[in-house]
Amino acid sequence: MRWYRSLYWKIFLAIWLSSVLVILATVVIVGGMSHHERDAEVQEARARALVERMLERHEEGRGFERLQRKSSRNAPGLRIVELGTNALVLDTLPRRGPGARPALTFELDSESGRRYRVQVGAWPQREQFGRFLGLLVSVQIVLILLVSALTSLLLTWLVVRPLKRLRLHTRALAQGDLAVRTDQKLAARGDEIGELAREFDTMADYVERTLGASQRLMQDVSHELRAPLARLQAAAGLLEQRLGEGDPLLQRLNRECGRIDRLITEILSLSRLEALQPALEAFSVQELVAELMEDIRFQQPDRQLSFELPKSCRVRGNRLLLERALGNVFNNALKHTPAGTAIELTQATVGKQHELRIRDHGPGVPADTLEQLFDPFFRQRNGAESDGYGLGLSIARRALRILGGSIEARNHPDGGLEMLIRLPVA
Repeated sequence: MRWYRSLYWKIFLAIWLSSVLVILATVVIVGGMSHHERDAEVQEARARALVERMLERHEEGRGFERLQRKSSRNAPGLRIVELGTNALVLDTLPRRGPGARPALTFELDSESGRRYRVQVGAWPQREQFGRFLGLLVSVQIVLILLVSALTSLLLTWLVVRPLKRLRLHTRALAQGDLAVRTDQKLAARGDEIGELAREFDTMADYVERTLGASQRLMQDVSHELRAPLARLQAAAGLLEQRLGEGDPLLQRLNRECGRIDRLITEILSLSRLEALQPALEAFSVQELVAELMEDIRFQQPDRQLSFELPKSCRVRGNRLLLERALGNVFNNALKHTPAGTAIELTQATVGKQHELRIRDHGPGVPADTLEQLFDPFFRQRNGAESDGYGLGLSIARRALRILGGSIEARNHPDGGLEMLIRLPVA
């Protein structure tokens, strides 16, 4: 997920930017008003000092044009008139048309006792951008922005951190850990996040009870079916003694009894997986795959098999779980591909995971049913009747999840179905 899509940064930027805009708007408006008043006072003081020096030089007969240029290159226009004589001493005010007024007018007495009326034009205003830039780099504004950023980070952390913890609990529940619950601190909160955590615990309780009841129901039904199945098989044996082995009806009865027996076995295997303990010992995947390959060669001698696994490919957990998972994947490939086609297994280590790719050279499956392959009792209809019950890949997925791994199906670009199995490195 890209950083700008994160809820953390969205909340932080929303709080911080709104705080910054309010602070800057307040500072600009209030600062602009005070700056205007301060500018008027400063301009009058500067004008009085400049005019006093100019009149001193004027009365001494030394001239003041050079002083005016030296005092300020951006000096305002001036009009100085000696009262009593109305003599014009200096006039550099710009002509702005009729009705134009100077920015400042005052009277000044020189040291010789003469009195003058002074009219001062507006001093050149500082550029607005320069004022704003100076405001931004001022110590006060930097401190305000820094405190606002830290406050926004704190508020965002207080909101997003519990949501991340709740997301981890949700992911654990989705991966099959039905006993997961939110921690006590999260559930004890009195705000909306605490309510959400308590609702999550309620949902997890319901899911655990529902799935547990479903698993117990499958186990109970399977066990209950064992007794009538055994009686049917015994009755079939008695009929075989009376009618002989070649009777078509008897053969049909034996075949159906065998199918029911296999279905019960797979259902019990699916429901018992959760009871298997994920042992901590490490074992070699290469040795396990070699044993499975030998079984396949015994069943189908004409099958082309190719596997590349280093001795360093080792995982930690219950070996029986991985054997069940890989065995079901291989059996699925054997059932749905022609006998002469190849089955390939390759291995790669990516980070802290082993990636096993098992590819067959069959027709593949439609892309919209790839994920459904792992649903219990889902069977791909490809025109040929299958004797399976759609539990093999479901058992494989559950076994791999208990081991901390995963499995996904994809159609290979060159044809056939490819199973990608990820397992944590021992």
